[in-house]
Amino acid sequence: NNWKFSKVVGKSILTSLEDSHLDIVECGYLSDKSTSLESTLFNDVNHLKSYFDLDKETNRKIVVMINYGDFDVDNLPPNENNIIFGIRLAFHQKDADKALEYGKKVISKGYKLFIQPMVTALYSDYEFIELIEKVNKFNPYAFYIVDSFGSIDKQELLRYLLIADDKLNQNTVLGFHGHNNMQFVLTNAIITIESVLKREIIIDSSIYGMGRGAGNL
Repeated sequence: NNWKFSKVVGKSILTSLEDSHLDIVECGYLSDKSTSLESTLFNDVNHLKSYFDLDKETNRKIVVMINYGDFDVDNLPPNENNIIFGIRLAFHQKDADKALEYGKKVISKGYKLFIQPMVTALYSDYEFIELIEKVNKFNPYAFYIVDSFGSIDKQELLRYLLIADDKLNQNTVLGFHGHNNMQFVLTNAIITIESVLKREIIIDSSIYGMGRGAGNL
């Protein structure tokens, strides 16, 4: 629907998720391409705050997504009041080094950083370990395994989970972001929950599985 969620619908969804006691709620994208005020594609942080009336007291953590290259980090204001908990930064392998530098700037402005290397299956074991070693140097809040095309099977997932759980800094949360092209996503989410033993985990999901392509968990 091209992010066309009205303010009435957006606030209703947010309230329902709060009532369900979800820990983290992602509210949409930050993008320089945004032109509509009735959309969850936001052109700046103030647009996001006004859309959802985020100043009220709540226990939920609000996150917003940035696709690397879609939003100028210099336009991200300091997170002075911690109304927005964090930024989920997604990037392709070819942009990894530049995206990590971008992520460091996000952290310097007071936001928790959620690192999502899209299409994780394209990384060899060596490349995946190398990425983790770079990530460990600036200690983001969370690092993800991202099954962008819903194609990672059980053995592949277990291999990535084992590497990440072993190599990531101990205080970094490990996340799983799955799509459902081959109907694996629920099984893979359960495998993640049962396999990660050393740290906290995040399982991304969406209402009714809405999402790109075959949708999400």
